[in-house]
Amino acid sequence: MGEQKERTMKLRLFIYIWCLAISVLTVSGQEKYNLIDSLKLNQELLNRMYPDMPRQSSAMSVSIPTINPILGRDGIQYSRFEDFSITPFLLPQTSPSGVNFFGVGADDIFSKNRTAIASYSPMPRLNLHTAATLGLVETPFFGKANYYILNAGANYLVSPNLMAGISGSYNSDFDVLPYWNVAADLQYMPTHSLMLEGSVGYTKTAPNMFNLNQSAVQVDLHARQKITKDWYLNAYGGFPISQHNNQPQRPMMPIMNQTYYGGTVEHWFKPTVGAEAGIIMVRDMFSGKMRAQPKLELK
Repeated sequence: MGEQKERTMKLRLFIYIWCLAISVLTVSGQEKYNLIDSLKLNQELLNRMYPDMPRQSSAMSVSIPTINPILGRDGIQYSRFEDFSITPFLLPQTSPSGVNFFGVGADDIFSKNRTAIASYSPMPRLNLHTAATLGLVETPFFGKANYYILNAGANYLVSPNLMAGISGSYNSDFDVLPYWNVAADLQYMPTHSLMLEGSVGYTKTAPNMFNLNQSAVQVDLHARQKITKDWYLNAYGGFPISQHNNQPQRPMMPIMNQTYYGGTVEHWFKPTVGAEAGIIMVRDMFSGKMRAQPKLELK
């Protein structure tokens, strides 16, 4: 009973802090309403780079989870909003099907992965996508191990500043503790310089050799505010609102126990090259305490 009350108090405090941060960002965004739209690619630049590209009034991004299932990006997994994103209308289409095919790869010191993506828009505001990721992790102590991720989802542009989506994925996790996830996402732009993202996801373990049955519902939030032409501020936050574990003596998997909050500064040196740096507070899976996790990423 005491743990439930403590969790409720933490959730209320978390929501209060997040709402306060959003209020501050919204006021700041309203003061800079005349800035160039920070979340849509520059149309003039696109026209020069892709002269044969079909003209569309709106663009939709598709998020594909490609991060390493053990280490994650920057050594942890704390945000759905760190996934690889594509913009469907920039990709070459195969005639006459209208399907977009795309690929992406990542190579780190001990791991590498390759992702194949297919995207299709049956109508102007709807985009369907599916993806498959193959990964390899190799370390001097444990040797080689392979994993794969299957993903599918749909995004719908409700209005020019509001996009809703659903997605589902399955992660093999090296055939040790596989899990699947379903999530609903919202992306909202109250002003031209402020973007708000929210996600509610349900994650559950698949059948495994340990007979472990865990599940969790996780909330993830992200705000991105444009300050100047090349500078942005980001605020991140997440919290599991419910958890289930059939073996209480074993800790929850990190993917299902992500409490985090923090902020970053983002700078774009060129229209297609940028960097993001900041501090994210993450709950340590062993001590249960919040610890600072530096974040540094090229974009």
